Amino acid sequence: MVARMMRRGLWLAPILGAGLWLWGGPLYVWSGVAGLGMALLNLWLSARLIGGVADRNPQLLMVVGLATFVLGLILVTCIALVLNAMNLIFFPVTGVSLIGSHLVLVVWEASGGPRDAMAPTSKTTTSTRRPTVRS
Repeated sequence: MVARMMRRGLWLAPILGAGLWLWGGPLYVWSGVAGLGMALLNLWLSARLIGGVADRNPQLLMVVGLATFVLGLILVTCIALVLNAMNLIFFPVTGVSLIGSHLVLVVWEASGGPRDAMAPTSKTTTSTRRPTVRS
């Protein structure tokens, strides 16, 4: 699931960059791509931690889910503050890009479509026919 979101994010990066270039120039492009990169990093890190716990100890999923949320917020905040302190980004563009791209990627995945052309397709078919109940 996160691999699809990462691919979609990489496809969205040039579109985001082109739009931001027209709107505000190179600083906006760097700021927007940094926000998208932080969103992808946050999704990847969360997937690794939650997926590892799901395989080993599913009872801890709620705790780890909350911990990855907090860890992701701290990590993204620290990265953004460092980039802002170094005057490498325009913070409002980075913030909107981070939140917007995260929301778009998660909603796109949750909606189930449109699927990537590169995504592997299942060779099995599932029936949509309702099972008959005999009494």
